[in-house]
Amino acid sequence: MVIENLQFIHEEGDRAPFEVTLYALSTCGFCRKSIMFLKENRIKFRYVHVDLLDFETKEKVKRYLTEKFNTRLGFPFAVLDDREFLRGFNREEWEKKFSV
Repeated sequence: MVIENLQFIHEEGDRAPFEVTLYALSTCGFCRKSIMFLKENRIKFRYVHVDLLDFETKEKVKRYLTEKFNTRLGFPFAVLDDREFLRGFNREEWEKKFSV
């Protein structure tokens, strides 16, 4: 599967309310805020900057996420336990979801 072959950056934390995989863009301010939110709240997660992937891999990742979750793609895109997602960064929504 293309997702498992990606080179994720792993961030350690002492909280793991979900298995969190974050798809972000290196140039996105909301993506940076989501990464900082997870780090500040000591949540264990992994992430990848989709815009830095080669074209073919980027397209596969985008297609995989839109098909798996039957939704439009927006960044940041956080996958929780491979079952649900958060699209975009809304601090209140994230605080509620992660119980912080």
